[in-house]
Amino acid sequence: MQLILEVDEAWSVVSLVVSQIVDGVELSEEGRAAVRKWRTDHADGTEAMASLAEELNEALGATIDEKTRRRIRRKGGYVPSH
Repeated sequence: MQLILEVDEAWSVVSLVVSQIVDGVELSEEGRAAVRKWRTDHADGTEAMASLAEELNEALGATIDEKTRRRIRRKGGYVPSH
């Protein structure tokens, strides 16, 4: 299985997570301001967001690959090493 998020899709995920942090976690006003600044610095269309989307895709891919390998091993299959 392959999952690749476009930058705008990654931005949507990041926005949701940041909103949950700002609204649902006890933070000082300084902490909230820092999270909001980070979100502004990583806005959709910025180089920082493009880089974050790439890193997010790599992390998701690695997680999916590892879970797939575990399932194959659990069922007695052969997983070639890289």
